[in-house]
Amino acid sequence: MLQSWQCIHTQSKVVTPADGAGIPNSRHRSALWVATLSQTETQWSDTYCTKRVCRVVVRTMAGADQQQAEASSGGRFYCLLPLLLGCLVFFNSLGGDFVHDDLSAVRYNEDVTAGSDADGRSKSGSIWSNDFWGTALSDVKSHKSYRPLTVLSFRWNYLVGGFNPVGYHLVNVALHGAVVIIFAQICRDRLKSSLRTSLISASLFAIHSIHTEAVAGIVGRADILATLFFLLSFSSYHRLMEESEERVGRQCFRWASSVVLAWASLTAKEHGIATLPVAVLFDVTSTFHVKHIRLADKRVHRVGDLSPSASPKKVNQFHRIVGTSLAVVSMTLWRLLILNGQLPTFSEQDNPLALSHHLLTRVLSLLYLPAVNMGLLLAPVSLSYDWQTGSIPAIVTWSDGRNAVSFLFYVSLAAIAIVGFIRTNKIVIWSVLVMIIPMVPCSNLFYAVGFVVAERLLYMPSLGFCLLVGHGLDNLLIILATAGGDQQQSANNNQGTVLLRTGFNHKIKRSKTEAGECSWPKLMRRLILISTVVTATSLLTKTLVRNEEWSSRKTLFSSGLRTMPNNAKIHYNYANLQRDMGDWDQAVYHYRQAIQLWPSYSSAHNNLGTLLLGRSAGPAVEAERNRLVDEAERHFRQALAVHFKHVHARYNLAVISICHRHDLDQAVSLLIDCLALDPQHKPAKKLLNFLTVGRYRSPPIHDNQNSQGRKMNETVEEGRGGDLRQKNPITMDDLLLILLEN
Repeated sequence: MLQSWQCIHTQSKVVTPADGAGIPNSRHRSALWVATLSQTETQWSDTYCTKRVCRVVVRTMAGADQQQAEASSGGRFYCLLPLLLGCLVFFNSLGGDFVHDDLSAVRYNEDVTAGSDADGRSKSGSIWSNDFWGTALSDVKSHKSYRPLTVLSFRWNYLVGGFNPVGYHLVNVALHGAVVIIFAQICRDRLKSSLRTSLISASLFAIHSIHTEAVAGIVGRADILATLFFLLSFSSYHRLMEESEERVGRQCFRWASSVVLAWASLTAKEHGIATLPVAVLFDVTSTFHVKHIRLADKRVHRVGDLSPSASPKKVNQFHRIVGTSLAVVSMTLWRLLILNGQLPTFSEQDNPLALSHHLLTRVLSLLYLPAVNMGLLLAPVSLSYDWQTGSIPAIVTWSDGRNAVSFLFYVSLAAIAIVGFIRTNKIVIWSVLVMIIPMVPCSNLFYAVGFVVAERLLYMPSLGFCLLVGHGLDNLLIILATAGGDQQQSANNNQGTVLLRTGFNHKIKRSKTEAGECSWPKLMRRLILISTVVTATSLLTKTLVRNEEWSSRKTLFSSGLRTMPNNAKIHYNYANLQRDMGDWDQAVYHYRQAIQLWPSYSSAHNNLGTLLLGRSAGPAVEAERNRLVDEAERHFRQALAVHFKHVHARYNLAVISICHRHDLDQAVSLLIDCLALDPQHKPAKKLLNFLTVGRYRSPPIHDNQNSQGRKMNETVEEGRGGDLRQKNPITMDDLLLILLEN
């Protein structure tokens, strides 16, 4: 047996003159392996184990030659197909407008326009002290979403093309294409996946419908930028793992590049903090085990799947892990320092599951949310731009059937992670880490976030999901190809003459049943091919349709109403749209629907009261007018009961006090409270100026007013004999304009 192995090893090094000196001929080598092992198998036909070993070695050599041929033929152009798919499928998003969060984050954000403040000073540096929406981080109303790099990219867009939405959408599509290319290269060059795995994974990521909100929505650029720098940082860190023999200076440069790119990912969006933890955990878990294969009474250590850092040089890996861990701690402390020690505060309306008062409901519901995210990745059928109030009912008891879905999800994920860790499969390890770690900051584990589910947050975790799908599909095709080869060989042997143990020759012909059994792997491969084409076509169609839905406020809000009819915020947004379009009947109906679904919806109460108050000017019948005014006042007071600091509800009550109750003292008191809560409320300023200057009255000072309110009183008193008295009095027509301004 040993002589046969030596013969195989010697003959495999034969080089023909046509191949050139020193260059092995892979086709000739494979033929020699097959011929020699066939002879060996014939000589040792009585040993079943020997035949199995020979077949495994032949397939291994053939697979190595096939991978070498793929690498030489594919070159660097294998990622062009996913890039083309990613650009084409989002091409129809270029005609979209500013919708939903785009208006507040881009269109009306002064940090984007780089304007000047009241003193004429430039606000170019405010992006480093304001949140994503243009509010100062020190403000209690700030969402604490610190994304200066994303805001800076919006500013560049504005400087080039103003508020033309085509430029913003074009940048998003281009960044998505860059993410697709880098993802394909990491799969192929860093994780050492096959060409087919890289193509399937990158193509699936390029066309997945869950990415519509991130690419077609302009504010989704934050997720794309965070993912782009995440991939670049991991690529730099992995090169540091592979090139441990380089000089210390170059290693330090690669490590510093990885840290800087991770910081860029963090400044693009918050979950970029997961960049370095993914790299460190991958470094530890992918080099933890060394597989052992026993062959011919000798133990062979196979380290082909491990990075060079798994070599005896443990100090290099130790330095990498310690240095990167310190960088993670430093960036986390820096991020908390930016927040001035304050965490964002959200209402129960924003995230009713995480802010539930019942512990069991909160725990079971939050455990179910990752399963919902996985369901959106597996089957993106019901997609919505908002998943807040009423979209996902809370789980209040253990008997809820959704608990079984949660259990199945966590068991499956744990099984995949354990198998990948035991086998040291770098593809599986990286996929699981990317699916889990970036979702930790928004999992409500450390603090309550302002949403239940957000589709654009799945942009980065979907990298791991797509790679798992591509890797699994590739392995399944390899298994079917291997099974088909075994059955074909068995069928060829059965077609000939078989020498039985009794010494007689018999002709054995295959029956139709046997022929059908031999072709089942081929049928399975065809079935997989058809399923893949159907799935890809469905995803393409769904993505194109979603792009059209994100093109305008009308199409987006209408799609949300069809998908999530039990979502109170979707009814509220649709009512605002109908109000702006002039259809007050539809607006009132959907405001009432929002209040019915969420009775403590303060904004819906206020807006409904505003419409009812506007309608009160129409009816000539006094009773109908009084009924509308009374109902409007009731909604304003309900809004204040839910949200005591609701400025607009106080202002509207002041309007009712002036026009219908003729209680000027109460109106002045409400207006002073408005300015105490929001000193920049212009309608309240104008109306208070009319009441105190135009009529030469001073507002009363109440004992329960805060310091800001007292200061406003003092300002008004000074204005009685000062500059305010010198202004022209405001007429009743001006008052009507002031009342309608809000």
